[in-house]
Amino acid sequence: MILMHPREFKRQRTGTGRVAHRSLPNSEILMGVNFTQHERLNQILLDTSYYPVLLFPGITALNISAAGFGAKSFPRQPLVIILDATWPSARKMLNESKNLQALPRISFDYKEDSRFVIKRQPTAFALSTIEAAYRVLDIFNKHGYENLEREHDALMATLESIVAFQLRCAEDPGLPSHRLNSKKAKSVF
Repeated sequence: MILMHPREFKRQRTGTGRVAHRSLPNSEILMGVNFTQHERLNQILLDTSYYPVLLFPGITALNISAAGFGAKSFPRQPLVIILDATWPSARKMLNESKNLQALPRISFDYKEDSRFVIKRQPTAFALSTIEAAYRVLDIFNKHGYENLEREHDALMATLESIVAFQLRCAEDPGLPSHRLNSKKAKSVF
């Protein structure tokens, strides 16, 4: 489940949350800031066949890359909720959404820089939505929550294609230089 901030929603086809959604057949995007009264999300959260968790770091977050994580860490099929927003906007979404605050959190260790080099990340090791989705799927596949047979690798291949295309466009001498330096060009994603 991808909860998308309205600013990300405006990016239409190019945001990494939307690309992740299109690449993951069982995913769904919901748009908003305060999800406390969001009918569809609350319906999903009440479905007892799932164990909803929020991918968001914090002291209480279960580190799914830790040695103790395994196939019996969740009582039911996990449903991972990812916030697709800038870090400040994601914090606002969490702070305003009482139903999200009540969810158990998960996080993971990651020691590499983001591959989404066309957008400046706010901190070292901050990842784009598509990278975060890939990492969760990779860990879940390893521990038997998913049986992906490496199909999720397509997420990273897609991201690398997007980045390569944008870098080629930035280097294209046929593009007017004012377009490359404009605020709009810098925020393609």
